[in-house]
Amino acid sequence: MLVNGEAQRPNGVYSSPMVHEYPRPLKIAIAGAGIGGLSTAIALRRQGHQVDLYEQSRLANETGAAVHLAPNSNGLLRRWGICAETFGANPSHHFKERDLNNQGGFDVDITKSQGQWQHPWQLVHRAYLHNEIRNVATAEDGGVTTPAKLHVASKVVGADPEKGELSLEDGTTVQADVILGADGIYSKVRRFVTGTDYKLLRSGKAAFRFLIPRAAALEDPVTAPLVDRENSMGIWFGTDRRIVIYPCNNNQLLNFVCIHPDTESQANASHEWNKKGSIEQLLEVYKDFDPAVLQLIKKVNPDEVNVWQLLDMEAMPTWVNGKLALLGDAAHPFTPHQGQGAGQAMEDGAALAVVLPKGTSPDEVPERLRLYEKIRMERAHKIQEFSRQAGKDRIPGQPPATSPPGFYPY
Repeated sequence: MLVNGEAQRPNGVYSSPMVHEYPRPLKIAIAGAGIGGLSTAIALRRQGHQVDLYEQSRLANETGAAVHLAPNSNGLLRRWGICAETFGANPSHHFKERDLNNQGGFDVDITKSQGQWQHPWQLVHRAYLHNEIRNVATAEDGGVTTPAKLHVASKVVGADPEKGELSLEDGTTVQADVILGADGIYSKVRRFVTGTDYKLLRSGKAAFRFLIPRAAALEDPVTAPLVDRENSMGIWFGTDRRIVIYPCNNNQLLNFVCIHPDTESQANASHEWNKKGSIEQLLEVYKDFDPAVLQLIKKVNPDEVNVWQLLDMEAMPTWVNGKLALLGDAAHPFTPHQGQGAGQAMEDGAALAVVLPKGTSPDEVPERLRLYEKIRMERAHKIQEFSRQAGKDRIPGQPPATSPPGFYPY
């Protein structure tokens, strides 16, 4: 047990709170095998624990979009032996903003400021990142640690925080020393933390997402000037809508995030988080944008346009109940305006590994999970708020709030 922050053995001798002699690894069950769940599995298996992940899908069609790897998340990945440039990530060197007429704005050379960070800022295809994290979580390492076990088509529908149990849709009950809810914004585990359902809130915005080959844009003299600089992210702003474009896959693909009022694409018409979008609807939403930008959008394969409703949630008073803790979007869903959703889930996983070192006794788990919450909650909630501020509509005559003061150093 922990007494005044120190570990007390049965004979009354105190030891370091992070070094113990419990004879077996913890059994850890994770609901969800997205980026957050798999990152947590990596961190915890490196502490010597036995990790099982339960994923409702078959992971056969991981969403093909791109994500930011900011220095905070990149530092963790590299510590875990994952270098994203080996599977197509490209650096983020330049940033530009334009209005909807492709005028004004500014250009920034990010390389001049990246010296303040220990790790690079990269842009990576999400499916490739997920695949690499899954491989590292589940691969043999010569017997040094136990590979995490991934159970697909295993939907979690309930949890018992006191007993340390997850209930699956097929009637199976999983027993563990630690249960973690990493099952996303529509988490089934969340309500077992506080005993109530947390209603998801409309942010008022939705996003069309799709990829196009960069070569197709470069071959067209009208669209080539929009994307001719490698490793560059661009944003085109209207008053209540914006188009964000950045490359991935070694600059071979362009990732589009087209944020707009959700009523205009009917993204709020169902609870399906990843709906099929319409190219006609997309062009209608952005009909007032510069013709070159619209010509670039038209290069998308119509069958590959998806639309997300961007959801938010009130801050939970706690993420922990007994042997159960939440992480990632299950605990703190993010709007996409600062590219920190995946990174904050990785930080959750790293923090859990710190408070659950090798040798931790199952009796200590509830207290150590509360310590995890204490470490992570304030930071995650603050970055959530930064993202909300960055997503506010543009006020005519004022610059968009793309980066609240103090965000990047934080």
